[in-house]
Amino acid sequence: MKNLFTKNLGLKIVSVLAAFFLWLVVVNVDDPIISKTYTGIPVEILNSDVLDEQGKCYEVLDDSSTINAVVTAHRSVLDGMSKDYIKATADLRMLSSLDTVPIEVRSTRFSDRIESVTTRNTGVKLKIENLVKKELPVSIGYEGTPAEGYILYGADNALSSVVVSGPESVVSMAAKVRATADITGISRDFTVTEPLYVCNEENEVIEDDRIKLSRTVTEIKYIIYATKTIPISSGFSGTPASGYGTTGSVMTDPSSVIIAGKGENYDDMEVIYISPDMVSVDGASQDIQTLVNISDYLPTGVVFADPEFDPEVNVTVEIDENQRKVIEVPTSNITVENVPEGYVVNIVDIGGVLPVEIQGIGDAYDRYSGDLAIGKVDATSLVPRGGVSEGEPITPGENDGAVVFDFPAGVSLTNPVMIMVVVDRVGTGEAPAATVTEGE
Repeated sequence: MKNLFTKNLGLKIVSVLAAFFLWLVVVNVDDPIISKTYTGIPVEILNSDVLDEQGKCYEVLDDSSTINAVVTAHRSVLDGMSKDYIKATADLRMLSSLDTVPIEVRSTRFSDRIESVTTRNTGVKLKIENLVKKELPVSIGYEGTPAEGYILYGADNALSSVVVSGPESVVSMAAKVRATADITGISRDFTVTEPLYVCNEENEVIEDDRIKLSRTVTEIKYIIYATKTIPISSGFSGTPASGYGTTGSVMTDPSSVIIAGKGENYDDMEVIYISPDMVSVDGASQDIQTLVNISDYLPTGVVFADPEFDPEVNVTVEIDENQRKVIEVPTSNITVENVPEGYVVNIVDIGGVLPVEIQGIGDAYDRYSGDLAIGKVDATSLVPRGGVSEGEPITPGENDGAVVFDFPAGVSLTNPVMIMVVVDRVGTGEAPAATVTEGE
C-alpha cells in the first residue's frame, strides 16, 4: 500500500494540478447560467399623490418595504452585479381593495443579458388613513442650568401655535409642539432658533415622517435673572396690655429669602422690611405671631428666585411682663425746643438730676440708665403756674413742661414726667425768680 501511494508521487501531483486547471478553463469557457439572491432591497412607492388627492395617507405594514430578489444570469454577468442595480417599485395606482400594491422588480444594469429577476414578495401591504389637520400650542422648554447665581426667568416666543397635519391615528395623539434649547452656563439674555417637535401628553416626541408642520422652527428669547439673598425684618405697632411690654425681639421665619431680577429696582433692594402696620401688639400679654404675605414688597423687575417659595412669612414679637426701675436723668440731658423768638427758657436745675420711673423688659431695659436718657420739652406746650398772659406765645415766669424721651424698643415711662422751667423775655434785664419749695 505504501508503494501504491508513493510510487511516481511527482507525476500524481502534477496530474491533480493539471486536472484543476483544466476544470477552470472549461468553466470559464462554458460560462454557465446560475442564480444569486440579493437581500434588503428597498421598495420605492410611486405616485403617492394619488392618495394625497383623496385626502388620505399610507403606512407600510409588516416590513414589506424591503424584499429579497433572485437574479438568474451567466456567471460573468452576475460577477458584475450588486444589489445597487436592482430596483423594486410599487405603483399606488395599482392599489387593490385589500390595500396591497404589487411589486415590480428589475435590474438597471445588464437588463438585456439577465435571464430573470424575481422575488417571493408579491406586494407591499399598506394601512390607509385619512389625512387630518390640528392646531397645537407651542411649548418652550430648556435643558441644563444657567451660570451660578442666575436663574431662567422666562422665555419669549412669538409663535403661539402651529398647524400639524398627518395620519389621523398619529395626529390624535399629538398634544403640543415643543422647542428646547441648552442654557447651560448662561448668565445673560440670549436668542436662539430651534427646531419644533410634535409631542404627546407625556411630553414624548412623536417620530413619524408623515407628520407635517406649518412651521418647522421658532425663535426663542430666554430671559436670565441674577439672584441674591436678602434679610427679612419687621416692625410692629400698638401697645401691649397694661404691665406688659415687648422685649424688642422681632423674629421672622424665614429670616431671609433669595430674590432674582434685573435693573435699578433689583440693584437697590437690600432688605424686605415688613411695615409696622402689618403686625399689631395692641393689648397683648403674650407673644404675638402674625402671617404676612411679602409678595407685595417686591418691586417691578424683582421676583422670588424659587417659584415654589411660600411668601407667607411668620412674624413673632416677644411679649413679657414689664419690670420697673427708677433712673436718674441728668438735667443737662434735657433740652427745650421750639422757643419763640424774643424769649429764653431755662430748666430749673434742682439737684442736677431728674428721677424717672421706667418700665420694660429685655436687654435694652436691663442696660438702660439715666445717662443714656435724652429728654426734650416742647416750649409751645408749657403749662403756666401763675396764670396766662394774653397775646403772648408763651407765658413768662414759672411753667411746667412735659419731658418726652426717646426710649429704645422695650422701654417706656410708667407715668408722664414733668419738669419746671422759667420763661423770660429777651432784653428785659431781669428774669422772674423761680419759686422752689422744699421737696420739689
